[in-house]
Amino acid sequence: MTSPSDLPPIPDKLSFKIGEAGRLVGVEPHVLRFWEKEFSRVRPQKGRNGHRLYSKSDVRLLRRIRGLLHRHRYTLAGAKALLREGDDAVTAVLQGRPLASAAALDEAASEVDTLKAQVGTLETERDQALREHVHAKEEAAFWRRAARRAEDNVRRLDATLVALTDAVREEATSLRVVAGRASETTREPVDTAIRRP
Repeated sequence: MTSPSDLPPIPDKLSFKIGEAGRLVGVEPHVLRFWEKEFSRVRPQKGRNGHRLYSKSDVRLLRRIRGLLHRHRYTLAGAKALLREGDDAVTAVLQGRPLASAAALDEAASEVDTLKAQVGTLETERDQALREHVHAKEEAAFWRRAARRAEDNVRRLDATLVALTDAVREEATSLRVVAGRASETTREPVDTAIRRP
């Protein structure tokens, strides 16, 4: 990567084709085309043949953008924000001076506060969702245990019902047998009483 001191001086010309501008900035032409889409201030003129023609001020701006992105490791969004603050802010960064923009600091602090509030809200929502999840699992476990207990009770009651039904049948059979014997013993005396006369 070329440093700013390795870049050639900008010649005294009115405009530069994209290849020349790329060499003066220290990047490939496709990078310049990409930066045109990303940075609204980069707007080269078009020649009669449709080729891009960069002015000296365009080349100076592109060098500043390159310095922010490559040397100072700014993101595209960060470089755009710094360019919106003005040339003094960009110059301060490129020269290693601290930014003196109180508005930018206030805006950044406001964004940090907003993000902290959003994080707090998300943490609260996450905690609530976790509590609901745990509650739902506990409730599901409770109902599974209740269903198992109910099934066990139904089995026990079925077994008891079968046993009671069998006992009732046996008792009914015993009663029939006893009733049959009783009727035989009570018939005999009646029969003998009738025969006597």
